[in-house]
Formats: sequence, structure tokens, C-alpha cells
Amino acid sequence: MGEPITATIPIGQDRLDSHDSAAVALASAPRSISGAASGPRAVSTADDAQISNSEVVLALVKCAIGAGSLSLPYAFKEGGLWFSLIGTVLIGMLSAYTIILLKQCEEAVGLKLLAEGQIDGKGRSISAASGNGGFVKALSPPLLGPEDFNIDPIVNVESLAFNVDPIVPVAPRTKLMYPEVAAGAMDGAVAKSVMKGVVNVGICLTSLGVCAAYLDFLAATLPQVLGPLLGPDFGELEATLMVLPVMLVLVLLRTFKVLSFTAILGDIAVTVALLAVVVYGFATRDIDLSLPFINIKSLMKFVGATSFLFAIHIVVLPILHASKSPQSFAKNISTSFSFITGLNAIFGFLAYALFADDVAPAVTDNLDGGSDATQATLNAVKVLLCVDLLFTVPFVFVAGREIVEREVLSRFRDGERTTSVMHIRNTVRIALLGCVVAICFGVPCFGDMVNLVGGVVNATMGFILPPILALKLFPCMSLFATIGHVLILVFGVTALVLTLFFTAQDLADPNHSC
Repeated sequence: MGEPITATIPIGQDRLDSHDSAAVALASAPRSISGAASGPRAVSTADDAQISNSEVVLALVKCAIGAGSLSLPYAFKEGGLWFSLIGTVLIGMLSAYTIILLKQCEEAVGLKLLAEGQIDGKGRSISAASGNGGFVKALSPPLLGPEDFNIDPIVNVESLAFNVDPIVPVAPRTKLMYPEVAAGAMDGAVAKSVMKGVVNVGICLTSLGVCAAYLDFLAATLPQVLGPLLGPDFGELEATLMVLPVMLVLVLLRTFKVLSFTAILGDIAVTVALLAVVVYGFATRDIDLSLPFINIKSLMKFVGATSFLFAIHIVVLPILHASKSPQSFAKNISTSFSFITGLNAIFGFLAYALFADDVAPAVTDNLDGGSDATQATLNAVKVLLCVDLLFTVPFVFVAGREIVEREVLSRFRDGERTTSVMHIRNTVRIALLGCVVAICFGVPCFGDMVNLVGGVVNATMGFILPPILALKLFPCMSLFATIGHVLILVFGVTALVLTLFFTAQDLADPNHSC
């Protein structure tokens, strides 16, 4: 997961949908991301859009390049130098494809919902576009048709049982969040509820897991910088206790406006950290291209780390919703992921080839040594990165906590809720922060946390659910496409099971160390 960037919320929106709110951090500059109410939000005019194609690409890049990039060199060690280089490219491409798939599923579900039942049980739209007054047109299979495959300006509903106007204009595009897409793709109340619950749980676990990974990073990095000043007794526990009060204040904030400076800080911190690793590596090491081609024993740990980096599916839809050119979503995703994949593949390859078997789970831990001036510079880079990650926490935290807040508040009648809503929200936030701390103590190693979140949760959200939704929504896809999506599903399930198994095995090993 990468760096969030702030956005301004339009006046008049009292609250954000939980997943729109998660995307507050995902639009460039002070621009707005629309969508306050749950359910479909139709986009029918250019005035509804806010950001250009280049800004969409930049926002997607910022989502993916961040703390996950710092864990990638160690992932190369787990997978093997050359296999990891190839694997990074393939998983980056696969992530881009399944994000496009998710967006196409969103548009198919949006048409289905906006037409109010004008989609049959097999996910086909009844269109008057052909002029035959009721011709059943199958939606184009994902990525096999034009990007506007599901735009039907006019839908003929004369033959439908319910009483509506014969000709109903349908908005060409909708704004749905991931849980709504998952629920809308299913048939039956139980299936809809289960799918929406699965996605909500996935978002919560991703939110809390990434926050815990950041806390692990802070707990491991701050003693390296502050230990010489505060004494040898200042360790990971002390570092955790030191940052917790700041994290508590940050997660209790009611607005992100006070954190607008973190947009630039994040760019600077990550860029400087990546450059520092490469420059320091070349200055102190010789590059070694003879490292193992592949490491079979720990291969799935590589998959977990790269999934943590690339599988940003829970945050991409709000960014794409804000685009001035929604029909260009596939091009924007392809462009951004080409850059993301290329940069991370080169960085991971070089960092591992330079530091070899000494590479740390967080590669910034390798920035140690040299003259006093060099060490001071490297420590400054670490401090900058720690500050950035600390102020990133509330942006990541918001996705999960708003889902929980909404569920808790729904248990109260309006009269009961109005007098104590702030206390309830604060209690939820404090409790969830406690969960983050508990996860951090349960999985104290940054590398293990990255593997667990990436291989289990991100793999589910990025490589399991999108092909399931596509297979449900696009029954007319070719046999070749069907087999391809089943293979993606198998890959996701395999990554989930094996990553969970090997990470649990490491955590149970008393000799396992970070």
C-alpha cells in the first residue's frame, strides 16, 4: 500500500460513505471525491468529474508506492533474484487486469441497479438500441469488448411486469463501492448479504493490518535512530508506547484538513527513501547477479509481499469515480501500473542484488554505517519516513473504522444516537486502535505482517473476488476467458492458503526472528 493524499469534501455532505471516506486520501491536490450516500451514485455529466487522466494515474501510483516498496527487496530474497523480477512484473500485470475487471463489474452492476430489475438472471441487459423493441443484448465479456460496453442510453421496459414508464433513460455510469458491487452481482438476499459482509470484513482487516504493519515499522526503526540518544534500553516496546498517544490523537480527528501537508511529505519521504537505499547500496556494496534464481521454500512469502504492494483494489474505485474521462479507466490503470510495476521491479532487483542475503525485511534497516555525516543523513531519511507513515495511519484507519462505526450506530434508534454519537464513535476508534496494537504484538515483524496482509487479505480482495464477480456477471464470455478467470481464482486461493500456512508456521517457530 502506498501514500495517501488529501482531498476536499464537497460542502453539504454531512458524512462520507465508508469507502468514499477511505478515498479521501486518494485524490491529488485539494479536489473533491463525491458520494455521500450509500447505494448507486449516477454520473451523467462532465461537471460531476474532478480530476484529469494524468491526476488519476498519479493518484493510483501514490496508492501503490510506499511502505510496500520497502518490503520488496526482502521479498526478492524470499523468491529468488530472477524469478522475483519476472514474478513482480506478472503480479503487477495481474493486479492491473483484476482492477479493470472490478471496474467493469461495477459498471455492469450499476446498469443492473439503475435499470431496476431490467437485467435478467444471467446478467444480460434488455436494450432498445437495436430497434427491435425488446432485443436481449448480452453484455460484452470483460476486456473483450469496448470500454463503453454497458452504456445503454435508452432501455425499453414495455414488456416488464412492474408499472413504469415505457421508455426510461438510464444514466450511463454509476458510482458503486466494492461492497455494493459484490452484493449487486449476486442473486438472492442471503448471497448479497454474505458477499457484502465478506468485502466489508476484508476492508476492515486490510485497514487494521496495514496500520499494524506501519506500527511494526515504526517500532523497529525508531530505536535505530533514537537509541543512541535515549540509551540502549529504548527498544521496540518503548517506541510503540511513544507513538501510541500520537496515533490516538490522529485516529480521533474529525477532519483531514489539518493533515493536508502529508501529501507532499509522503512524496518526499518515499522518494528520498528509495533513492537513499539505491545510492547507499551502490556506494557500499558490489552488485551480485549470481544470487539464487528461485527460492522454492519461501516462494509464497514473495507472493504475499507483492500482493501487499500491488493489490490496491479496495481504494481504486473512488479514484476512478473522480475522473473526468471515466471511459478511459482501462488506459489510466494500464499506464499507472506500467510505471508502478517497472519502478518496483527495478528497485527490488537492485536492492536485493546489492545487499544480497543481508537485506532486511524493511530495506531501510540496511541504511546503517559509514561516517558520522553519512549516518546522520541516513537517520534523517528514516525519521522522515517514520513521520510520514505515522501521519498516514489515520487515512488507512478510516476505511475500516467507518464500517464498524456505521454498523454500531445502526443498532441505536435515532433518538438514542444523537445524544451519544460522538462518544460511540470515539469508543469504536479507541477499540480499533487497541486491535491494531494487539495485532502488532501478535505479529511483531514487519515482514511477517506484510506477508499476512498481502497474501491473505489483499489476495482475497484482488485475485479471488474479482474473477468470481466477473464469472457471475458475464456468463457469455468465451471458454478461453472463463478458463483464464478460473486460473486467476485458483492463484488467489493458493496464495491465501499457502501464505497463511507458512506465516503461521514462522510465527509458531520460537527461533523465528525478524
